[in-house]
Amino acid sequence: MKKIYLLLLTTLFSIYTIAQVEFEQGTFLLEMGSNGFKSQNVSSWEGLGPWPADVDGAINGTNFNIVDAEFSDIYEKYAINEVNLGFGGGYFIVDGLAIGLGVQYKSESTIIEYTNDYKTLTGGGEDEDYSETELIISPGIRYYFGESGFWTGFDYAIATINMDDSWESFEDEEFPKRSAMNLKAGYAISLNDYVSLNPVVGYNLTTQTTKDGGEDMDGEDIDEVIKTGAFGVGVSLIVHLER
Repeated sequence: MKKIYLLLLTTLFSIYTIAQVEFEQGTFLLEMGSNGFKSQNVSSWEGLGPWPADVDGAINGTNFNIVDAEFSDIYEKYAINEVNLGFGGGYFIVDGLAIGLGVQYKSESTIIEYTNDYKTLTGGGEDEDYSETELIISPGIRYYFGESGFWTGFDYAIATINMDDSWESFEDEEFPKRSAMNLKAGYAISLNDYVSLNPVVGYNLTTQTTKDGGEDMDGEDIDEVIKTGAFGVGVSLIVHLER
């Protein structure tokens, strides 16, 4: 039992002593999360169905023998690329209370290229591509509890979305609008006098509205509204700059 008490006291003392970054009026915050680029290439796909053992024979009707389709029979390329860039900043208007603004850009694209055999078998199938971009603006506030390093925050995110594909499906469509309320809590672990590592837990409620994207019981067009709630954990790096 004494060892447990000693461990608790040591932990509390450590928390108090490492939380030394500034939370005073006039201090600026620069926050960086997990941003970057991701590229995926599909190389194997089971269950694509039957495939002619002899494509030319199947086309001219002389050979109808079939085998299981391999990925390379149908696809030359199946790639998914993602870009996620974000930046956040804030300013302490009084000791412990900061107001800020976050900006995030997301982009995802899918590129599909078919083999010549597949195009011939299907009568000239076209390659496909799809892209979606999203720009998110997030004003918010954050409050630090004294010098403890613990903080809580709230922000309201507004997203503009743009979508495009090779079929021009969205040419006359109005893109969805998305908004989210985010409640977070975290702890600032000081790495030095100006930089802190922040483990974070949070909950967000997201609402996405697509104009005339749904139907009512009478088959009339109505707005499609989707609401989702999510709980998440993460970590960010914050730079504290004194004025």
